[in-house]
Amino acid sequence: MSKLATQDSVATLERPSNALMWTRGLKKTYRKGSHAVDVLNGVDLEIEAGSFTAIIGQSGSGKSTLLHLLATLDAPNAGEVHFQNRRVDDLPSKEREKLRNEEFGLIFQFYHLLPELSTLENVLVPKMVQDGFFSYLRNKAAYKKRAMELLEMVGMEHRITHKPSELSGGEMQRTAIARALISDPSILLADEPTGNLDEENGAEVMETLDRLRQRENLTVVMVTHDNGLAKRADAVIHLSGGKVI
Repeated sequence: MSKLATQDSVATLERPSNALMWTRGLKKTYRKGSHAVDVLNGVDLEIEAGSFTAIIGQSGSGKSTLLHLLATLDAPNAGEVHFQNRRVDDLPSKEREKLRNEEFGLIFQFYHLLPELSTLENVLVPKMVQDGFFSYLRNKAAYKKRAMELLEMVGMEHRITHKPSELSGGEMQRTAIARALISDPSILLADEPTGNLDEENGAEVMETLDRLRQRENLTVVMVTHDNGLAKRADAVIHLSGGKVI
């Protein structure tokens, strides 16, 4: 194990060769009444920059829990999550929010589009949150141009004025992908992005992700229960019993 260093009061481990993100000894336990349920039990992994990594395993194996820890949406009971040159799991809440908004693109099974906003407006939401009202207004034209580029990349340029209720599941997910990329993230973290779609729409979403990964030079980490989709990945992390096997 590499030596410990201190940067900005955060203990960091020496970065593994070509790893954009890595974990050491991740543990996560949930309580159900008086019972403790160990979901993750010492997970070590490394995500190479520019790679496509699939996380697979049976239901309840901890796939989504692991992704949420990588995304700093939850905190481990033990262990560390590192991104680039710093530890991120123990950052203050505001710094984790900033990291997610600027460096991480997040995609979920259930889209999480705002129903009152159009397709274009939903893609712009992260910039509205990131900038604040007046700064967003100053930069709106540039952000709108970038949003339109992304919507064209995902095949949604003809649906920019439609609201989520007027879109199919595949269209909503492609909109969510464009939204995840509006801040030009370094890594895309996707939790069952095709899990709520039929086979045809799921295939279209995966083709979109593959195309964008190459064009945008993205690192992608995807949770999936579909071994067929996992075969597209450069690396596969198989979880069982809370550990990588």
